[in-house]
Amino acid sequence: MIGPLVRALARRKTPALLTVLETAFGFAVAVHASGLALHYARAASVPRGIETRSLLLAVTHRDGPSLASRAEHAAAVRRDVEALARVAGVRGAAEATYAPFNRTHRESVEALAPGGPRALAWMLDDRGGVAEVLGLAPLEGRLLAPEDAAPAATGDAAPAAATPAVVTRALAARLFPDGRALGQVVRRSARQRPLVIVGVVPSFRAALGPDPDAESALFAADGPWLGGTLTYLVRLAPGPDDGAAARVREALERADPRRVALVRRLDEGVDLDTGTNRGAGGLALTLIGLMLAVVFLGRVGMASLLVAERRQAIGIRRALGATRGDVARLVLAENALLTTAGLAAGAVALAALRAAARAAAPGLEVPLDPLAVGLVAAAIWLAGMAAALLPARRASAVPPAEASRS
Repeated sequence: MIGPLVRALARRKTPALLTVLETAFGFAVAVHASGLALHYARAASVPRGIETRSLLLAVTHRDGPSLASRAEHAAAVRRDVEALARVAGVRGAAEATYAPFNRTHRESVEALAPGGPRALAWMLDDRGGVAEVLGLAPLEGRLLAPEDAAPAATGDAAPAAATPAVVTRALAARLFPDGRALGQVVRRSARQRPLVIVGVVPSFRAALGPDPDAESALFAADGPWLGGTLTYLVRLAPGPDDGAAARVREALERADPRRVALVRRLDEGVDLDTGTNRGAGGLALTLIGLMLAVVFLGRVGMASLLVAERRQAIGIRRALGATRGDVARLVLAENALLTTAGLAAGAVALAALRAAARAAAPGLEVPLDPLAVGLVAAAIWLAGMAAALLPARRASAVPPAEASRS
């Protein structure tokens, strides 16, 4: 059955080849679009791990002399935290130069023992109070306190001179698979001074996007950056309070009239990122729908062309005794063969498209779910067969008298 079909189609190479290429291109693009839709859907639905709706980020900049010493910096922070504590609706505040979803950076962290495990960690600072404001409670050990940020005495041994740090459970599991993280000393790539782990907190996402390392976060009691800018995390009481941001800004500017304050929700960027991911996922799904429509309409045209070119041959079949059902089944069988060949060629085109995508965007890993690939292949196959129904009906309506036409 397949041999005669292949020989018949080989006599009409151009429409048959165009049908295969159209199916292959549609399959490759639709599968890649389904991977993008899955990627963005996962990014939009990733849990944050912390309740962010009642968290504010306040950034102040001083118009005048900068904070020139740690003592001056500590006094300014103490004054601001006390001022924020008096604001109605504020449950807590802490200085944090690096805040989740905002100004963060990654470093390579490894166990101090030779050949110890290594992991990428999102670095956050905590000179006391940041973890509490974020709503994190210690699973093991303790949280960081203001005295942890005091400079170590020179000449101490490495463990004694190590900076206290708190890690998330995800990072602790990567660095210490045996589960013993407390008291361990780790080294990070950006600084010579090691870290000693004094506590483990629940995992949460410290950065935007579907980064698999986003839950590997580390709070270090590093000394502050001196200058004219101070950044605070502020926890509000649960419930709506539209005027809280304004009250926080006024309190900070009142505490130091020489500066201005910018206050916004901590998750403002997260909401924007989530909305962008949802929009990109919806665009990818729209692209899949458009590709199915293009495949369907293109296949209708190609199948109609094949039927139009073979009206006389179909008339001869009818004159030799072929029924209308036989002719319709012949057209459908040819389209099934072309669609299957197109899907096979589409697998090759998909591999080439993924290689091109990796070269263009190395950091974007588009997942391919086998179920999604199967569904796209089934949809393409059904679209191709549905497109052949009308041409098959027209072919079955060709009368035997067509065989006598020149």
